[in-house]
Amino acid sequence: MPIIAIAKLFAKPGQRDAVIQSLKPESDYVKNEELTTSAYYFFKPDVEVNTLLGFEIYDSKENLETVHIQSAPFKTFVDAATAVSEKPFDLEFFEPADIGFVTRPNFSTLQGPNVFVLQVYFVVKPGTREKVLGYMNEIAKDVWEKEDGCFSYYYAKSIDNPDKFMIFERYVDRPAWDVTHRAGAKFIEMFKRLDDEDLVVSKFIYECYESGVGFLGRD
Repeated sequence: MPIIAIAKLFAKPGQRDAVIQSLKPESDYVKNEELTTSAYYFFKPDVEVNTLLGFEIYDSKENLETVHIQSAPFKTFVDAATAVSEKPFDLEFFEPADIGFVTRPNFSTLQGPNVFVLQVYFVVKPGTREKVLGYMNEIAKDVWEKEDGCFSYYYAKSIDNPDKFMIFERYVDRPAWDVTHRAGAKFIEMFKRLDDEDLVVSKFIYECYESGVGFLGRD
């Protein structure tokens, strides 16, 4: 089963660009040599200026552990990044929710510094995750059909917490999210349902931009 790893890297103050630079050779290696990795994409939170987030998809946890982590380029990256990091990186694991899309065709590569990226985490009331995801699936279908400015809109379920899921979103620019997406009739309708039924316990959003490192598919 595919596994999604969400990485969080913690640069020393002012050293995030150095962490990004240390990632580039390793990212190129993953793209060219690790064909069991279908996404390896990093983005910069707008507020947490010393943090870097990664969205990674492997065809199995075994290949993550035995192919990716054991590779020489990964070990070289870890050595280089450690020198400019405040502490070791975190990993959180998810499984596909079978909702949405990782990337639209022909948009799997980096699209530029204005691309707006969201990492959204939901915790819902116990036992309601599948119901909430059903509502979210309606939004995802609408996005695919109507929002060409949305390049990625992908849902995944936490492996460790049965009440948690996340959304990975990528837009041509911030207005495509702030103005177009959030004004969509289906978005408004489904979030009103969530509010009316009081299903959401908490929500956290990272607002980010592309880092210049990574890929989201193999077109």
